[in-house]
Amino acid sequence: MSSKSMDLIVVLTSVLALLFAQTINGVTVELIHPNSPSNPNRNQFDWIRQAYNNTRSRAAFIHSRLLGVDDSSKFKTDMIPNGGGYIMKYSVGTPPFETYGIADTGSDVTWTQCQPCTDCFPQTPPIFDPKNSNSYKTTPCDSDACSIFGSICSDQKVCQYDITYGDQSHTAGDVATDTLTIGDGSFTDVMFGCGHNNSGFPDVSSGIFGLGYSNVSFVKKLRNQIDGKFAYCLSPQPDSKSYISFGTDAIVTGADAVSTPFAVSLDKTIFYWLSLESMSAGDKNFPVKQSSTSDTSDQTGNVIIDSGTMLTVIPTDMFNSLKSELTKQIPATPIDDPQGEFGLCYSTSDKFEAPKIVAHFSGADVSLSSRGIFQQAGEGISCLTIVPDQHLNIFIFGNLSEVDYLVGYDLKAKTVTFKPADCSKF
Repeated sequence: MSSKSMDLIVVLTSVLALLFAQTINGVTVELIHPNSPSNPNRNQFDWIRQAYNNTRSRAAFIHSRLLGVDDSSKFKTDMIPNGGGYIMKYSVGTPPFETYGIADTGSDVTWTQCQPCTDCFPQTPPIFDPKNSNSYKTTPCDSDACSIFGSICSDQKVCQYDITYGDQSHTAGDVATDTLTIGDGSFTDVMFGCGHNNSGFPDVSSGIFGLGYSNVSFVKKLRNQIDGKFAYCLSPQPDSKSYISFGTDAIVTGADAVSTPFAVSLDKTIFYWLSLESMSAGDKNFPVKQSSTSDTSDQTGNVIIDSGTMLTVIPTDMFNSLKSELTKQIPATPIDDPQGEFGLCYSTSDKFEAPKIVAHFSGADVSLSSRGIFQQAGEGISCLTIVPDQHLNIFIFGNLSEVDYLVGYDLKAKTVTFKPADCSKF
C-alpha cells in the first residue's frame, strides 16, 4: 500500500473518530415533569403533596447516611419516589431498548427493571430483557467493578447489588454493563444495575438514572467522554418542556451566568455540596447560622443541590425569619395548610405577588423563579415551596428553586453554574 493511501486512511480514521466524539460529547434529551399530562395517574395536587413527603423522607435518609445510623423511619411515608423527580428517557442494549429513569443528582447508581422479574413494580413501558441485547454482560464477582459497585455474589459468581432508599423503596439485581443511548449519543460498556427484585417506584419510570458524584455514577464513570459536564433546565409547569444535556451541549456561559464551587464529602461522595451564605426577601437578608453535619474536602459546603428533591429545606431559624418577613411584604392574609404540612400558605383568590427571594451562594446570587417558590397545594391554596429542616441539620436546594434556570455541573472545575433560561426553548 502506498504512503498516500496510508495517509488517506489515517485522515479518514481521524475524521470518523472526530465525528464519533462529537456525537457522544454533545447530547440533549427531554425530561418529563413528575406531574406530566403523559402520566395517566396524575392528580392536580397529589404530586406536590408527594413532593413534600419525598423531601422529608429524603432529608432524613441523607441525615442517616452521613451519620451512619438509620433514623429515616421518622419520616417514612407512602409517597412514591418521583414525587420530586423529573424522568429521563434513554435506551439500553443493542439494539437500543427504550427505558425511563428518574434523573437524580442525589443518587449514584443507574438501574432499570429487568426480565426475568422475580418481584417488580408495575411499569407502563415494557421491561428490558437482557437476553435481547447483543452487548449485555454481567459483571464477575472478582472484578474491580464489582468491588466499587457491590460486594454481593450470586451462586453463578455474578456481582449483585442491593439498595434500599429512604422511603423503603428497594432494588436488587445483577451488576452489568451494556450500551446506553441518550438522544443521538451512544456510550458503550456502561455499568448499571439490572434489577430483578424492585418495589415502591412509580409506573411511569423504570428505575433511576444516577447523576451523583461517586465512582459508579454515569457522569463520573464517563466524565472524559462528556468532558465532565452535564446540565439541566427544569420547568415548573407539567405541560412545558424540561431537558438535560451532556458534554458540549452542557456548557453554561454568558453575562448573566453565575457560578459557585461545589464540594464533596470525604466519606460520602455522592452529593454535591454548595455553600449557602444567606437568603434574602426583598431587602432583608437572613444569614445561615447553622453548620452542616458534612465533613467536606478542599472546600466547605452546607447545602446539597439535589435534582431528585422538589422542595428546598433550610435551617429552621432561617425559615422562621423568612416566613415572618414574607408575611410583612405580601399584602394578603396567610391561611393554614389543611394537612398541616407547608409552613406558609395563601388563598389563590388573593392573587398576591411574592417579593424577590434570593439564595446567596459563595460567589453566586440566584434569584428564585416566582413560578417555583409558590405552588398550588390544593383547591384554592398556594404554599411556599421552602420548608424548615426540623432540626435534622440537613439543608437541600431542591429543584423547584432551580426552575427557569439552566443549571450546569462541571466535574473538572468543581462548579455549579446558574443561568436564567426559558426551558421550553432548546
